[in-house]
Amino acid sequence: MRLGQVVMSKAGRDSGRLYLVVGLDEGGLVALLSDGRSRPVGRPKRKNPLHLQPTGFVDVEASMKAACGTLTDLDVRRALRDFSESRGGDRVDA
Repeated sequence: MRLGQVVMSKAGRDSGRLYLVVGLDEGGLVALLSDGRSRPVGRPKRKNPLHLQPTGFVDVEASMKAACGTLTDLDVRRALRDFSESRGGDRVDA
């Protein structure tokens, strides 16, 4: 799991929802996730990586901004929209 990677929740009430990895906590044992709306970058969701389905999509720009601490909710929504469009237009609430 990397910064800027799009993941899908496999467990919990948010299962099936797409998030962007905006941070890793406790040595990578907890992923910090944002969707840019209900979970903004300033209040990321903490989730066990075992409960996440990683995708092969990593947004390089979002990854660099997350590492620098300058990632915004708009950047997260753009990355999720780009991922959705690359998959053939699946709808994402972004």
